[in-house]
Amino acid sequence: MTHRSQLAALQAAILGDAADAPTPGARVLDLGCGNGDVVQQWLDLGFDAHGCDLKFKRGPLVDRLEDAGRIELIEPDPYRLPFPDASFDILVTQQVLEHVRNYPATLAETRRILKRGGWGLHMFPARLTPIEPHTQVPGATVLRWPLWLKTWAWLGVRSASQAGMTWQEVAQRNQKYLSSSTNYLTGPELRRQFANHFDEVRFVEMSFLKHSPNIRGRMLAQLGRMAPPLIGLYRTFWARIVMVRA
Repeated sequence: MTHRSQLAALQAAILGDAADAPTPGARVLDLGCGNGDVVQQWLDLGFDAHGCDLKFKRGPLVDRLEDAGRIELIEPDPYRLPFPDASFDILVTQQVLEHVRNYPATLAETRRILKRGGWGLHMFPARLTPIEPHTQVPGATVLRWPLWLKTWAWLGVRSASQAGMTWQEVAQRNQKYLSSSTNYLTGPELRRQFANHFDEVRFVEMSFLKHSPNIRGRMLAQLGRMAPPLIGLYRTFWARIVMVRA
């Protein structure tokens, strides 16, 4: 969706465009922090940044950030973020919510740790994005039929981690992964789930495109001002950018 080296600055710009500009020193949580690179970016911008994840990805920052208490592991059962109530001013995620199987539990926890009036910003692929981004299979955000997945595996479609696998192995792995680790909700369902926990829910794809590091994104934002349905198409077929207020 965007270059990770620019992600924290982009998230801050979206928040500043669609809400109050984030103030350096505010406490920020990157939920699903991976290897901690976005946590470090927020720190570099002057924020009191932290991160958490079910499992850290490999990266040069992980040990240092973990030793400093900047990134922590999440307790999966029962699901609970490792922070007290009302701990953060801002919570951000990038390509996390498409993996959430239990929206009520996850959103309840994000609401719990946000201060009253705090903001959440969530960036993730849309339900009808043409190519499922984790398997690279066309249409697999909604089409999970075994024959469909087998056909694309047989045609040679692979994610980077599947190089060298037989097509049968790829199809079997994709079937298991898509059914257990992805959950692409419709727009109305997303709004309903967020509204159950937050006072304000906005779809802010226009702000995302306006501040995109990609010139094509910025051009689409300009076109979207003249033809708003273009932003609706982007929201439906490419990415969801959801901002909520506690």
